[in-house]
Amino acid sequence: MSRQSPDGSLASTLTRMTTDWIAEAQRMARGRRFDELSCPPARQVACPAPPLSETEICEAEAELGIAFPDQYREYLLRQSAGGAMNRLRRSAAGWGWHGDSSTNYDLLTTVFPHPDSYRAYEDELDAREPLTEDFPDHNAYQAAWKQWDAEYEVFQERKTSGRSAGRARRP
Repeated sequence: MSRQSPDGSLASTLTRMTTDWIAEAQRMARGRRFDELSCPPARQVACPAPPLSETEICEAEAELGIAFPDQYREYLLRQSAGGAMNRLRRSAAGWGWHGDSSTNYDLLTTVFPHPDSYRAYEDELDAREPLTEDFPDHNAYQAAWKQWDAEYEVFQERKTSGRSAGRARRP
């Protein structure tokens, strides 16, 4: 009996079985911005950054492919681009939040999956974790475990990055 993916499609299952998960994990990591945005601020500055203009906010939303919640937009327009939160700013890599190295910017436009949509896949993935006794030698086990771990990393990234279902891009 063949296993099917959580969405029930055998095609999706076959794709999962033939995916190079290490390469996919590396591709996912490229969605993060590792430049001066990812370095934590040296210290909290006494005066906050000046507010952003409507044009800057629209540029950030367009580049990131998201619409900021109205309260956050108001904060950026009236108060500051930073403060207690990571500062929204433009760097050589583009718009992002200063001190943030964990956000996968490529996934910001993807809706967070509902937990029911991935529970079966997570259980199946857990059940497929390689065990040393199933391999003829340590190197074979290590290679299989690296592939499994990379698949798990991609799975975790996809289930924890994204946007709320109701927050689409502004027209």
